[in-house]
Amino acid sequence: MLGPHTVTVRRPAGRDGWGNTVAGAAETPVPGCFWQPVSTDEQLNAADTVTVVARVFMPPAADVKATDRIRFEGRDYAIEGRPELHHTPAGPHHYEVNLKEIEG
Repeated sequence: MLGPHTVTVRRPAGRDGWGNTVAGAAETPVPGCFWQPVSTDEQLNAADTVTVVARVFMPPAADVKATDRIRFEGRDYAIEGRPELHHTPAGPHHYEVNLKEIEG
């Protein structure tokens, strides 16, 4: 176990013939994660926005892809880049997943 947090991996149901996301998503809770806030930024202009950057460390058995979304404490985050599997000499240790949420 890496940490006390449980995140939910939300995987889109797929795409239709035009490339649009089909409604519905598979949701898989992943316990034993460690959630780490990285930064927040607020832009005060015509459309006030808040950008939140976070990172989650997930167990090596987690099924997570770059096209998934991560839900934590009621908020959905887009995965930035590819989830990276980190190893130790004993084998796979954890995934490190960079996240971003833009509100507003």
